[in-house]
Amino acid sequence: MKKEISLKEATLYWLKLGFISFGGPAAQISMMHEEVVEKRKWIDDKSFFHALNFTMILPGPEAQQLAIYLGWIMHGRVGGLIAGTLFILPSFFILCLLTYAYIHYSNNIWGEGILYGIKAAVIAIIFAASIKIAKKVLKKSYYWATAILAFVAINTLNVPLPFIIITAGLFGLIFYYFKNKKHETVSANFFKNKIVKNSTYTLFKALFAWSIVFLVVLATNENVLIELSLFFSKAALVTFGGAYALLPYVFQNIIESQGWLTSQQMIDGLALGESTPGPLIMIVTYVGFIVGWYSDVISLGSPLTMALLCALIATFFTFLPSFAFIFIGAPIIELTKTNKSLEIPLNFITAAVVGLIANLGYMLAYNSLWTDNNGIEYFDIHLLILIVFSLLALTKAKVGILPLIITLGLTGMMMKLYF
Repeated sequence: MKKEISLKEATLYWLKLGFISFGGPAAQISMMHEEVVEKRKWIDDKSFFHALNFTMILPGPEAQQLAIYLGWIMHGRVGGLIAGTLFILPSFFILCLLTYAYIHYSNNIWGEGILYGIKAAVIAIIFAASIKIAKKVLKKSYYWATAILAFVAINTLNVPLPFIIITAGLFGLIFYYFKNKKHETVSANFFKNKIVKNSTYTLFKALFAWSIVFLVVLATNENVLIELSLFFSKAALVTFGGAYALLPYVFQNIIESQGWLTSQQMIDGLALGESTPGPLIMIVTYVGFIVGWYSDVISLGSPLTMALLCALIATFFTFLPSFAFIFIGAPIIELTKTNKSLEIPLNFITAAVVGLIANLGYMLAYNSLWTDNNGIEYFDIHLLILIVFSLLALTKAKVGILPLIITLGLTGMMMKLYF
């Protein structure tokens, strides 16, 4: 690693990354590796991939957590705060602007057409992500079985996502102990380590920060703000597998349980999220904005004020745990990097995430392809053609996500105008 890295230089880079990080976590991680490791040589390969492996096992957005980790390596907690914040800040403002435009212009034929085309791209992107992860992870029959069981559990049995993730991890742990006669253990001295104790203090600091902000929310006495705070705090802690694992959880609860958004609004939000830089998990900003705009709360000002406040609350409570996970775990992970006992349980969790992602794609595709027209349900063959085209473009032609979204948006607009 480079000995002297200017905090100003690093800050400018993280700000730049916040504006250009299109393409989802895989593309964002690739961008960071190319710039931070290959070009600037701030971090060596070993440190980069060690950080990446840790973030992959955490709930929440892995790309943003990696940025926090790298910022922490270079400039401590200040560097981590700057990196993690600037990674999401541009997309927060861009999504607020796009959501405001969506509310006012989505019923315009141009807006309808663009969202129609992008919707096909989004569904294809989710299926492509499922295929890509499956190829890397499902190399054994028991991993395939885990993915299929996860799909059935959430799709048919309506099992809550956190229960599926926890169960998969427990199965993996049991499998590991039956498969390996020699089990790696943690030394008793590990818990006496100063680094471990400091990380424990950091946990209390994070809980204190959460409590202060939540108390402010409670003071408003507005149920919608309190419910948003609690929901996204819970979502941030249980959604292992990054943004694509969060989406099934959001879909299951916000649409089916809470009734905050319709299925179509959620699909449109995914389209907007895929069209902006930053983590795909930033769709929580869109969700908060929509919930705030259509809430009946008038005591806190105009619909726009309420929308911005709800968007801020949803974003804050979603991303706060990411900072806590890194500041607590990064120092400790250096002490346990040779322990292999977590590898198999994590593989089982990842296999379950494949099933959850596949279910998300299925749900979005089903709700989009079967549409209601004046009480008559019909199958949208044109949308299916666009989805198949998009999936082939992603998996076979290796077309980038942003070019695909732009192309499909323009195609959808032309279809609505002339067909």
